[in-house]
Amino acid sequence: TPATYMYHSFNMISVIRTSCLVATFLAQEAAMGAAFTIRTIGPSQRQKPAKPSPATAILVAPSSTMLRMADDSAANSMFSEQEQKLIEDLYAKGGEDSGDLKKALEETIPTMPPTLLVKLRQAGNDANEAIQTVANQLNQLLDAQLEEAKDTLQDLLEAGEIRKLDSLIGKAAKTGKLNVPFFNVLNVNIQDAAATVAATSKEDEEEKEGEGAASRLQILQHVYTRCQEEMEKSIPPGLALLNRLLRQEQEAIRKNLYEHYLTPQSNKITTPDGKEVELKGQGAPLVSLEEFASAIAKTVEQIRTVENAGATDRASAATMVESCRQVAKEARIVIGESYGIESSQVAEFQEGLQPVFRPSSADSPYIKGEMAAQS
Repeated sequence: TPATYMYHSFNMISVIRTSCLVATFLAQEAAMGAAFTIRTIGPSQRQKPAKPSPATAILVAPSSTMLRMADDSAANSMFSEQEQKLIEDLYAKGGEDSGDLKKALEETIPTMPPTLLVKLRQAGNDANEAIQTVANQLNQLLDAQLEEAKDTLQDLLEAGEIRKLDSLIGKAAKTGKLNVPFFNVLNVNIQDAAATVAATSKEDEEEKEGEGAASRLQILQHVYTRCQEEMEKSIPPGLALLNRLLRQEQEAIRKNLYEHYLTPQSNKITTPDGKEVELKGQGAPLVSLEEFASAIAKTVEQIRTVENAGATDRASAATMVESCRQVAKEARIVIGESYGIESSQVAEFQEGLQPVFRPSSADSPYIKGEMAAQS
C-alpha cells in the first residue's frame, strides 16, 4: 500500500509489500529499473485537469546513488560462459532481422536469470557485437513496454464506470498487458497523486481544488487493487495468498486469511429450505501447507537473487525477507491453533521453512539466490 511503499526511482525498497506478483515479477522489476532514475510529471497543484491522466514516466540518466551497485557490479561483471551462450543463441536466432531477435527476447525474458537481465540492461556499449546487439534490443523492448503500459493505464482511467473498468482490466490481463512495466507506471502515478494530495494547501482545500487530486488517487488505488486481484487468479494459490498477506497491513484481516485458506474447511450442505447441515469430517484447506511454504521459500530465493545481482542493497533485501518471515510466524500460530501445536502439520511446516530462514550453508540459495540453486 502507498503508506508503506517507498518507490524511489524504481529501486527495490519495501517492494515486497506492494508488488502484485512477488515471485513472478520481483527479478524483472529490478531489471526494469536498474539503470534509470524515474522523474514524474503530474498535474499542477493549481490546475485541475478535465480528466485524471497518468503522470509521464521519463527515463533519464543512471543514478548511482539510487542504484547502490557496489563497484559497478552489474555494469562491469563478466558474463559467465552459460550467459554468453544464451546471448549468442539469442543473437543467432535474430540474425540480421531485429524483428526475429525481438520475438526471441519476448519468449526468453520470462525465464531469463535476473542477474543476466541486469547485466544486459547496462551492456549497450559492450565491445562484443552479440552482447551489444542483444542488450540494445532488450532495452528497446522494455522501453516500448513501458510506453505501452502508460497507454494501458490511460485507457483504464478513462473507462468512466466500474463495470467497464473491470472489463478492461480483465481484457488487459488476458492479453498480457498487466505486466511489470504496467505496475511500474501505476506505482509511479500513485506516488504522484499521493504527493499532490499531500501538497494541497489549506487555501486549496477551501477552494476544493484538492478534490481532483484526491479523486485521482482513489481511482488509481482502486485500479491497483483490481489489477492485483485479477492477476492473482492466474498464479498458484500459495503465491496468490502470500501476495495478499504481504500487502495487508491489518493483523486481524491477515489472521482471517490464514484461517480461511490454511485450515480445514467445514463440510456443509444447504437444503432446499435454506438450512445448513454440517456433515462429518472436514475438507482440505484451500491452500495446502506445503504449497504455501514453497511459495515463501521461492520468494526468499528470488529476493536473494535480486540482491546478489546488485539490483538492491542488503538492508532492503533483509527487510523483504523479514516480511516473509513474519508471515511464516503468523501462519504457524494459526496452523497450531487449528491442528494442535504438537501436530505433524505444524512440524512439517516448520521443517519445510527451516532451511529458508536458517540456512545451514553460506552457499544456500536462500543466501546466494538462484545461481546457487543451479550450481
